[in-house]
Amino acid sequence: MTTRRGRVASRVGLLAVVWLAPMTLAAQSLDRVEELTRVGRADEARTVLLEWWAAARDAASQRDLQRGLWLRGRLTVDPNLAELDFQRLVVLYPSSPFAPQALLRLAQSAHAHGDGAGAQRYVETIARDYPTSPVRAESETWLRGAGAPPPAVDAPRTAPPATAARDATTTGGGAAPGAQPTAGAQPTTGAQPTTGAPPATDRPTAPADVPLEWSVQFGAFTDEDRAFALHQELVTAGLAARLVRVAGSGFTHVRIGRFSNRADASTQLQQVTARGFTAALVRDDRAEEIVRR
Repeated sequence: MTTRRGRVASRVGLLAVVWLAPMTLAAQSLDRVEELTRVGRADEARTVLLEWWAAARDAASQRDLQRGLWLRGRLTVDPNLAELDFQRLVVLYPSSPFAPQALLRLAQSAHAHGDGAGAQRYVETIARDYPTSPVRAESETWLRGAGAPPPAVDAPRTAPPATAARDATTTGGGAAPGAQPTAGAQPTTGAQPTTGAPPATDRPTAPADVPLEWSVQFGAFTDEDRAFALHQELVTAGLAARLVRVAGSGFTHVRIGRFSNRADASTQLQQVTARGFTAALVRDDRAEEIVRR
């Protein structure tokens, strides 16, 4: 009897090890990326991260998705792509521990491109939404010592790439499991929609039996007043925005579009980002409770 119980326990333990192995290996890969980054081996770190992104992202935890996005923004050699990753991190994962760091990087990028007011807004967002984060003091110290920004750069800094490979998507609305909701980080860069750009419109509705899981999300907030303000800004710009709540999330989400596939959602995303808005794709299979259309 003891031997039989021992065999059963061994099998259960083996199954647990097999089940946990992919998650453990994924975490180890990201640990390796950070270790290589610390010792200055950036090229190797990028290679390991790209391998993780291709092989392990779909099965990764929300925390590892946030961490992978943060690392990719730090390691990319293209500053425009880095900005996109930091913006997506802030929009999709406002309760992430990496969100205030991403906001600081966005502030520094804005300052470097001559947008002193934008840098100030990002730092103010950190102070308002993450008052207890050590990044708050770091960002305020940086801003005081940054001096006057250089002449503004006229060319747009964050035009979205044509490929969907940079899209940061999430199932479940973006909040980290177990994370305490914080006030949603500022999802827009303050840019106004450009005149003459074609309006972003919802595509034809898919058949009723096709799940409409994909949307374009502009932000997620615990402060409903800020969600309503952003919603009104989008409606004024001619976008069919909606405010929704979903089960398991303490946020009010600001979204447009319902799509059955990533390609159509990506087209919508490119249209709105071309007009100066910051947004990201979300894949969320939960039923939405409409707060306002």
